[in-house]
Formats: sequence, structure tokens, C-alpha cells
Amino acid sequence: MKTAIFALCFMLITFMLSAQPFQVKKNGITLTYNKQTGTYSLSKDQITYIKDASAYLMLANGQKVSTDKLKDGRQVTEMFIKNNFGKGKRYTVSSKTSTGIALLQHFYFYDTIDGVILELEVRGKNIASNELVPILSNASVASLGKSLYQLAVPFDNDTFISYENNVLAMNNKSSAEVGVVYDRDSGKGLLIGSLDQSVWKSGIAIKGDPGQYTHLATQAGFTDVNITRDSMAHGAIKGDVIRSPKYLVSYDKDWRIGLENYAKIHRKLSPAYVKSWQGATPVGWNSWGVIQEKLNFQNAAGTADYFAKDIPYFRNADGEAFIDLDSFWDNMTPGGMSGDYTQLKQFVRYCDSLGLKPGVYWAPFTDWGHGSGPDRKAEGSQFTFGQLWTKTQKGYHNLDGGRALDPTHPGTLARMDVILGKLVDCGFRMIKVDFLSHAAIESTGFYDKKIQTGMQAYEVGMKHLVDALQGKMLIYAAISPSLATAQFAHMRRIACDAWKTIDQTQYTLNSVSYGWWQTYLYDFIDADHLVFHDESPEVNKARLLSGVVTGTIILGDDLSKKENWQPKMNQYLQDPEILKIIADGKSFRPAGFAEGKAANTYYYKKMGTELYVAVFNYNTAPAAIKIDFIQIGLVVGKKYQAVELFEKAEAELSAEKSIAFEQAGAKLFKIAL
Repeated sequence: MKTAIFALCFMLITFMLSAQPFQVKKNGITLTYNKQTGTYSLSKDQITYIKDASAYLMLANGQKVSTDKLKDGRQVTEMFIKNNFGKGKRYTVSSKTSTGIALLQHFYFYDTIDGVILELEVRGKNIASNELVPILSNASVASLGKSLYQLAVPFDNDTFISYENNVLAMNNKSSAEVGVVYDRDSGKGLLIGSLDQSVWKSGIAIKGDPGQYTHLATQAGFTDVNITRDSMAHGAIKGDVIRSPKYLVSYDKDWRIGLENYAKIHRKLSPAYVKSWQGATPVGWNSWGVIQEKLNFQNAAGTADYFAKDIPYFRNADGEAFIDLDSFWDNMTPGGMSGDYTQLKQFVRYCDSLGLKPGVYWAPFTDWGHGSGPDRKAEGSQFTFGQLWTKTQKGYHNLDGGRALDPTHPGTLARMDVILGKLVDCGFRMIKVDFLSHAAIESTGFYDKKIQTGMQAYEVGMKHLVDALQGKMLIYAAISPSLATAQFAHMRRIACDAWKTIDQTQYTLNSVSYGWWQTYLYDFIDADHLVFHDESPEVNKARLLSGVVTGTIILGDDLSKKENWQPKMNQYLQDPEILKIIADGKSFRPAGFAEGKAANTYYYKKMGTELYVAVFNYNTAPAAIKIDFIQIGLVVGKKYQAVELFEKAEAELSAEKSIAFEQAGAKLFKIAL
């Protein structure tokens, strides 16, 4: 009798212990896992920012396996970890289905990271899935503030897409790879961001109303024709073990600092495949701004002459400037891209003779002649272009006039070897690679059968590109996936094409307002070519300053011609103060507030004991722009002496005094702290 009572008590105590919530506390963060319900919550400094979240796997047969539906006992294990993040511990909660599929929820706590890293791992026999969701919560969270906004980050920079900063609502669009919800009044916010894009595309859905969010979902396997460009579902991963990407989850006192930290952590976890650029911040010129399809040896050489004679001091800290030939450089290769490269080599030698660095362009994953049929031979092999086209459920992927090529196809790779090999042989030192998002499209089947998703295919193609360039060129990505490209390029255009108008300057700065943190993912980010032709001096100041704020200066006018705007802009381009600002290669941080697809009106950058503040008026009418001193690190109530660097005019700045504009334009202030 006593034995039976003892056994019953032991079982009861064991059940009670197993039912107790599992809890971890680290760096002010608390993870509470309810082993009975299979849900977890995260809080920091007594603020709950994720509540009652579960995780699930969607099998290829349509069956959903969710942690909150499993009834078997959940096991918790703990493991010491040490890697390039530093030291920490990984806590794993595992549960199984009756058919033997195990869901393992990993929670990583590092000594040096102000946040938690989550990952969902699935184990079983011959699993196939195109959707893993490590975070799903439909609980109401009202602790962040009363004026909540959600930032939607684009997957890439194609089709003139913008970042969107909107009041939190149930119809907010999903964000690609990283999502943020924050309180406008306090600046505090929740960030959830994918730390790896080598297998999955991720979507972050945050929905609710301005006083609370009621839905959070982090989906590995996200596609949306308007965001990722895919016309079909995400590819399925197959095997006995499937893992989601790792996701950083952080609650930050300043959502902007949270995004910067996210970028720095991402770069550590997904280090660059391309060797880091050792040279100074790039400056130079690109032919697409004005010359475009009229590119020839004469106007390209004339531009090089302009650099040598008219702007000899417009150079980076290494004394260099790039002269970059964009699309239509094959105007100089009789016989096309398989033709005679003699004139291109002559152009390279001409640039070298002037102390300039020649650059070139190519879009390796697109077929621009697909309208002529599938039977054309692709350069470098016996394959036809029709054999190289990426297959989708709708046939093929066409966007921007180009048809996507399968990055895993030996014909695509051989074509890259031949054309990139010729460009390397010519002696080019920089290459602008474009329409890279075409390489990340989901397919009904890649040539390489081991490749199951668009992001896996993208990695194959981009690694091959880097290898083919042999470390001999600065790699500048134009249209491309925002995060996945960081491993394969030194420099990336922050937005889609922009030319000269104040509206286009605002479009570019929308991407700086919400994507400036990519300055910590890439060696450099860039505002695209800066065109000054036919615009007012004040609008041209704004266009130039958009480049300075982003981090580099690449010009775009036809500089083989003399024009009225040149003397004044030449003065600015060779101003030692402006060149000093871009020397560190990092962008300004946005300040103030903008809503929807608009851009912030001011940005700041601290260098040593000096603070630079860039202020923009995007309206043709007069404007008075007031600066929030607290956001830019200045003391309210104190007056600061400044110099406006374009006009070399002294100014007094205070929190009470607005910056006055008579028309659209920009001002750049230097404040000695």
C-alpha cells in the first residue's frame, strides 16, 4: 500500500514538474516556455513583446504540424555554444508527433547580443516542406506604446519599389526578411529579422491597430509576386532534417539602433563570400544616367578627359575614380558579346593613361533577346537560350524586359565564364552587375536537381560570378535582393534607378530613410548615378547630397559635353569637406519622421568631434524644417555655431529655429561639438 502511494506521489510530482514553465533570463531578457501548451513568450525589462507564440511546419501533403497541438511530453535540453558571435547557451524544446516527426525549437542566448536568436528544426524520414514558421502569435500585445507603426522592407530594389512606414493595421503588407513594429512617440520597437538567405525567402507579418499588435508570423517559404517577384509557391526542402533560417528577435529602445545591430549580426553570421574591399570609398561615373544606349568610345573617352581636366581633385582617399561603362558597351565590340574586344581594351588603356579606373556592366542572369525565340546559341557553349530559361508554373519569368536564366544551368555558368573572362582580360577594375533578382526566382525544377529553392539557385550563380571575376574587380550590385546579395558584392545601389528631379531624389532617400542600416551589411551602399542636366542649382545640391548621405558619389551626366551646371557642381565635387565626409564609406542615419513611401527630411552623421546634418526640402514651395535635437544628439536649449558647406555660410542652429528653404533643395551643415 505504502509503495503504491509513494509511486503515485512520485508520478504526481513528476507531472507537476513537467508542467512547470521553462524559463531563461539573460541580459534583461526573459524567455518563458509553457510546456503544457507548447507556446512561449519573450519579455525585456518587464515589457512583454512576444506572447503565447507557437511554431509549425507545413508538410508538402498539406498537413500542418504545430507545437501547440502536440500532446506528447516536451523535452528541454541546454548546450554551451561558442562561435564568431561569442559565448552563450542554446536551449532546445523538442516534441514529437505520433508518426515520429520531431519539432525542435532552438533559442540562442549570447553574452554579446541584445536579443534572442530563434530557429525551428524538423527531423523525420523523407520530410518535404516549403513552409516553416518559428514564430506565430495571435495574442494581443499592447505594451510597446499607443502610436504603433510597421516598417515594410522590400525584398529587392526593382520596379521602383519603396519601403513603407505605415500606421499598424490589419491590412499591413508583409515585410521581406526583416520586420519592425515601433512606437512613434518613444522610438521603442520589436525587430524580427532573418539571419540567413541561402535557402529560404522569409516574410515577416505584423498586424493589429495603432495601440496593439494582434498577429505576428515569421514565415520561411514566403513568396508574393509584388514583393519577391515569384509567380508560384516557394520551393520545398526535402530530407531527414530541415531547418528554418535563424531569426534575430530584439526589443530595442531605439528601433533605428536595432536595425543597425541586426545588420552587424547578420554580417557575422553570414560572412561575405567575396573578399572585403580594401580600397577607399568609390567615386566616379556611370554611363546609364544620360548617355544610355548612345554609348561609344568617343563619349566615354570624353568623360574620362573631363575627369582628368575639369575635376582632377574629384577622387577618393586613394586618389582614384571609376569610369564605368553601363549597358550597350557592346556598341564597342563588333560582332556582339562574342565579338572583337579590341576597342574596349583600348578604352581601358586610355583610362589607365589618365590615372582612372575603368569599369563595365553586365546582367548575367537575364536573356534580353528572348523575343527572338529559344533556338539562339548562348555564348560559351552549345546550349540554346531556351534551354537556359528558368521554368516556372506560368512558363517563364519575364520582368523588366528580360527573361530569367537558370543560375544552375551549365550553359548559364559557361556563358558567365566566357563573358566575364573577356572583361577581366580587358583589364576592367569594377563591374556593375544588374537584374540579379532574376536569379532568385522559384522554379518548377532547376537543372541542378540538388537545388530546390530560388535562394539556393541564387547562391550558386553568385558564387560562380565572384569566382569568375578572380578578385580583380570592385563588384557593384544594382537591382538585387537586399540582404542575400551582401555576401557577393562590395557595393549595392540602395534603390531603383533615379536620375535628376527632386522627386527622384526623394525616392532614393526613402530607401536611405529605412534601409540605411545596409551600410553595415555591405562595404558601401550607393544612391545610383547622380544626374544634374537641366535642373536648377538648388535641386542639383539635393541630388549630390543624396549621394553623400548614402555613402558614395557616382555621376551620370554626359561629361563629354560642356554644360552650364558644371562650374558650380565641379566646385562641390572637389570640395575637401564633402570628400572627407564620404571617406569613411558609411551612410548618414535618418532622423525626424516620414510616413508611407515618403523620405525623411534630415539625416546626420558624427565623425570625431564634428556633426554633419543634411536637410532636404522636396517641395517646390518654400518650407521651414525643424530639427529634433534629441534625435541627432544635440542639447535642447543650446545654440550651436555651424557652417553650411555648399555656400560656406555661417549659421546658428537651435532646437527652436527652423531651417528655411525658398524652394526645393538641400543644405549641409557642419557643427563642431
